[in-house]
Amino acid sequence: MVSAGKIVLLVFGILILLGAVAVLFGGGAVMWVHYGLADDDGFISTDTIDIDRDSYAVVTPPADIELGAGMWDGGGLATIRVEGQSDDPDNDIFIGIAAEPDLDEYLDDVEYDEVSDFSLYPLELSYSRRHGDAEPAPPSSETFWVQEAYGAGTQTLEWELEEGSYSLVLMNANGSAGLELSVIVAASIPVLFWIGLGLLIAGVVGLVLGIVMIVLAARRPREAQPPPEMIVVED
Repeated sequence: MVSAGKIVLLVFGILILLGAVAVLFGGGAVMWVHYGLADDDGFISTDTIDIDRDSYAVVTPPADIELGAGMWDGGGLATIRVEGQSDDPDNDIFIGIAAEPDLDEYLDDVEYDEVSDFSLYPLELSYSRRHGDAEPAPPSSETFWVQEAYGAGTQTLEWELEEGSYSLVLMNANGSAGLELSVIVAASIPVLFWIGLGLLIAGVVGLVLGIVMIVLAARRPREAQPPPEMIVVED
């Protein structure tokens, strides 16, 4: 008859084994993303995003970034790269990163499109229109940008994440309305390797522990050996 203790050991061993397999798959997936999708510079990129809007700007919703005190020394968690060009020969492209309060003031009463949804498969953007009557100053003339790139041809912006609330802004460099842009967004996340490695190690440890628990639960107890017969020698 199987004891209650062995049943509990077997159940926990199976649960740990199943969890370990899931963790191993997760670690393998993270490693595949890190090595299989990243380019030579370590960036994972989207396909080309075509933007055709009649407003003054396309803006991402503010991203509230909290790195955690002491965890990341001034950055290094991730780097964002945005490559873009204007498909309109009469306009140059502007790409900028701005803090939320500065951007709100700059685009006050300006008509622009805020990205409301972003889908990778299939690759498409949805927008929410913000109405206004004002015409913005050329973005390249402003000094509040955290990071910016602008000009003719393909322009590239790279920015290491930092704490705060920030948005990505795409405009014509002269501030005019009507955007015809081709954009590629990429991210480099060095910590992905360590996350993947940690999951793989945890998965292997869990796998070994689960197997050991199942084996111990399945082992039959040794049958008690009868005591040796006493031999009495009579004189």
